Amino acid sequence: MTDARKSGIALIAGSVGTLLTMAIHPVASRGPMTPEQIGRLAGMSSTAHSIAMVSMLLLFLGACGLTMCIASGDRVALAAIVSFGFACVAILMATAVSGFMVPAIMKHMAQDAADAAHQWQITIYSIFQINQAFARIYSVAASLAIILWSVSALRNGGFGRVVAVYGCIISTLIILGICGGHLQLDVHGMAVVALGQAIWLIVVGYQLWSRPGTATSHA
Repeated sequence: MTDARKSGIALIAGSVGTLLTMAIHPVASRGPMTPEQIGRLAGMSSTAHSIAMVSMLLLFLGACGLTMCIASGDRVALAAIVSFGFACVAILMATAVSGFMVPAIMKHMAQDAADAAHQWQITIYSIFQINQAFARIYSVAASLAIILWSVSALRNGGFGRVVAVYGCIISTLIILGICGGHLQLDVHGMAVVALGQAIWLIVVGYQLWSRPGTATSHA
């Protein structure tokens, strides 16, 4: 199996994982919850964010292969993988906060006295803002990486021009939406980002997977 095909599989699998994460990501109730509801919410959150972490590892592996496949002397693809690596660090921090820190705090909150609930809510809100900061960093840096890969493909080839143009447009819209405050990265906002990026990643992954060539390593 060629490196391009392996990279394509990793990009597709990682993208499907991110979409699955958003599909099962729980949404906290605005009203008071029972300890049983908190426990179920915490468990589902941990599961969803664990899938997200594995998905990002697959995406980074695929991104490294993509960069090697389209790399050229102008180093645009190299700049893209650096930006995407920066994004991966940010999203791993965000998933660790949402998937493990917040559920642990929620469990402690459920066991504490009822009159301390307000203090726990302040704590969770503060941690949520940390999560939002990392989510914004990821969304902008990953979008920038897609723009750079797309520009590299438009200049030097490597994958289709249509998907390259799509990558430039959708990523620019995501960046403008976040920087302009029009795209809030709650569960629904992150779903928009994930879907927009996943379309690009899956199409590019398929093009890498279907690329003819001699295998460089044994599967």
